[in-house]
Amino acid sequence: MSNQPSQGPDYQRDGSPWPSYQPPPQNGQGYSRGQPQYGQAPYNQPQYGQPQYGQAQYFGQPSYYGRPAEAKTLSIASMVCGIASVLMGWLLLPQLAAIITGHLALRREPSGRGMSITGLVLGYLCLLGYGAIWLLFIIGLAVAGTVGSNTGTF
Repeated sequence: MSNQPSQGPDYQRDGSPWPSYQPPPQNGQGYSRGQPQYGQAPYNQPQYGQPQYGQAQYFGQPSYYGRPAEAKTLSIASMVCGIASVLMGWLLLPQLAAIITGHLALRREPSGRGMSITGLVLGYLCLLGYGAIWLLFIIGLAVAGTVGSNTGTF
């Protein structure tokens, strides 16, 4: 036995090759089992540069999978203003910006619907919350101003 791999078919002890072994075809003769010949496309696929299914392919033809993305700037602005209104809601300006841009985005940008709804919900909730805080603050100042000027006795 040598340590080098065999160059030919494996043989049985009696010297005959195994029954399932078939030597490769010589000089392009014989057949191939599902293997394409050189220069032939596998699995009946068209050659490179040939149109598939008899349809002409043109450069610049519109692609259905690679459509350019629609602009979502109003939707993004609405969502960012809604998030900013949670952090800086005491100004009441981010809430108004989130509500206005959210309604504009719902009409103009149907692809950014989720972001515009997020901006609208945050804008309205923060407007109600911080609006109530401002209202209580103003009422508290008005009450404190009238209580301090009363000099009557009980």
